[in-house]
Amino acid sequence: MKPNIIFTKLNAELFQFLAEPLPYKTSRFDAFRYLYECQTDNFDVLVNTINIPFDTKYKQLAERWGWERKAVMSFLRSLQKMGILEIKRSSRYIHIHIKNLACLDSETKVETGDDST
Repeated sequence: MKPNIIFTKLNAELFQFLAEPLPYKTSRFDAFRYLYECQTDNFDVLVNTINIPFDTKYKQLAERWGWERKAVMSFLRSLQKMGILEIKRSSRYIHIHIKNLACLDSETKVETGDDST
């Protein structure tokens, strides 16, 4: 049995934002990829939707990425303003949910818009 296909809709604004170089140890792209992997790898993925946020702390992300805590907060706020993710805070954690993330059954045909096949 083939594994399910996980995908998300991304926009040009996000790619431009992620491409900007940073003086930090981890690039914005790698930081976003880490958030994506946390959301998709740590939970059972339901076909057609992923609604389970993951919990973390600003300090944990800062240590992992080699960033200042304020830079992590700014990065996440920017992604939230772009509509890429939602952040909810509790007394101990931040709950991060990447929006427009979905999963297709491996048997589902994905339409690419490419007529060359």
